[in-house]
Amino acid sequence: MEFGTSSYSFQKLLKAGDIGIEGVFDQIAGSGGTHMELATLTVGPGLEDMMDYDLSGDAETRKRLEAASRESGVTLSGMCIPASFIDEDRAARRAQIDRAKRYVDLCADMGVGFLRTDVVPWSMRPESYAQVEALFPVIVEGCAEVADHAAARGVVASIENHGFLMNGSERCRRLVQAVDSPHFRMTLDIGNFLCVDEDPFVAVNNCLGVASYMHVKDFLVRKHYPGPGWLETLGGRHIVGTVFGFGDVETRAIVRRILQSGYDGYVSLEFEGNEPTLMGCETGLKNVIRIFDEVRAELASEAA
Repeated sequence: MEFGTSSYSFQKLLKAGDIGIEGVFDQIAGSGGTHMELATLTVGPGLEDMMDYDLSGDAETRKRLEAASRESGVTLSGMCIPASFIDEDRAARRAQIDRAKRYVDLCADMGVGFLRTDVVPWSMRPESYAQVEALFPVIVEGCAEVADHAAARGVVASIENHGFLMNGSERCRRLVQAVDSPHFRMTLDIGNFLCVDEDPFVAVNNCLGVASYMHVKDFLVRKHYPGPGWLETLGGRHIVGTVFGFGDVETRAIVRRILQSGYDGYVSLEFEGNEPTLMGCETGLKNVIRIFDEVRAELASEAA
């Protein structure tokens, strides 16, 4: 098992120009991490244009990433891209699928084994179950095409429980099973289930069998609106990110279940709290490593 951080955690500093991507690699190394997951929105032109940004055509940024990885000793473990496979415009949908396949090629060429693609816009909230059912075959078709290409290039593509429409443990497992390929799995985010009001411990337990990559994060959860900056869930609760180990997610119990499952892949911290970024990333990653080590020791003691 290897621990690291998503570049998404540093997006505020990157956007403000207070740190470069090289500094992100160095910060992760300094906090005890061994890998970085690249969220392409942190190196592209900005969130508004991320559906169109294509790192495969950005040779300068690729060279910077590869050089920073070599110099820091921090592996580039995976990539995350926004995408939508549901556009009614056939040409626009084809462009999104083809772009995802180019990222598969980019991962293969750069020695990166994992690619997470969204399949619907993150902010899209389902209008009804009927809408989800109508979209589901279209999503499966796009994911299957990406999975076939990933298989040919030795990459594992994945869906994440991300946003509101393609979230929830049953929905994500159903998609993975419908695509039915060892090269299409799940990036399992332990906190994002709260967006659709599902208990993270139960949901993580449901999905461990289809997980290829792990996101760890923490949230504060409130029943009533606390003020600006909090995200409203589908069920009307409110959540906001915080330092891993500081919030309301049952992080220790979830870590225990992850270890008991035999998962031994990449674990990537996503910090998206209001605390200072460097503090949130450094303290959070150290907490991740510490809690995994402590729980692993507890399990070994119990088995002795």
